[in-house]
Amino acid sequence: MKCPDCYTRIPNENLNIAADIAQCPSCDLVFKISDNIPRRARQEAKAKMEIDENFDISQPPNGAWINQGEGELIVGATTRSFMALFMVPFMLIWSGGSLGGIYGSQIMNGEFNLFMSLFGIPFLLGSILFWGITLMFITGKVEITLDQREGKVFTGVGKIGYTKRFDLDDITTVREKITTGNKERTGTAIALEGQKQITFGGFLSESRRYYLLKTLQKVLADKADGKSFLRPNLMRHLIKRS
Repeated sequence: MKCPDCYTRIPNENLNIAADIAQCPSCDLVFKISDNIPRRARQEAKAKMEIDENFDISQPPNGAWINQGEGELIVGATTRSFMALFMVPFMLIWSGGSLGGIYGSQIMNGEFNLFMSLFGIPFLLGSILFWGITLMFITGKVEITLDQREGKVFTGVGKIGYTKRFDLDDITTVREKITTGNKERTGTAIALEGQKQITFGGFLSESRRYYLLKTLQKVLADKADGKSFLRPNLMRHLIKRS
């Protein structure tokens, strides 16, 4: 265990586990041992992760970006994909044919059919779901905002989407989450693991997901070493998008 102020290693004789108190022999700071456990857990987790010391977070790939503001770091990537070229015509046929035939005919005839309306609900819900996926392929994004203690992950289109919040001190591991397919194992998302698991990035391309993964791993490593992930040489509004 290290001092949270000067990062001097604390000898065993300066630890009082029963009282949950430790004292730094260098700066005489007295602090709670329990408050320092997450830092130690991150240090242990750092050794398990593949930290690339040569990875440069200031060089995002096309479609990814990084911004540094007052006390926070914002890193994100677009979910735009060529899949949109397939999904748009498919959804026009799907929603136009199914919903138009079920509900459009009732509107045109001025008649309400309870059975047909109930029959069309699964098609309506399916259209909402798949149009949401289609919009993610057209103009969606994944964006992570971090300060020194908290973080949030936003996934959506514009300002419409969902946000997952977490305490940065609770996160001990950042890894690529994989699933088992019929032929091979394929990376599908990024997982933040600690007291709970947060997964995101399933819509991202491989290069963009890799950039977010390595950036978050580097941030966690910096915190484990007692460093700030806010870098003075990182331009205040560094953005790279396609």
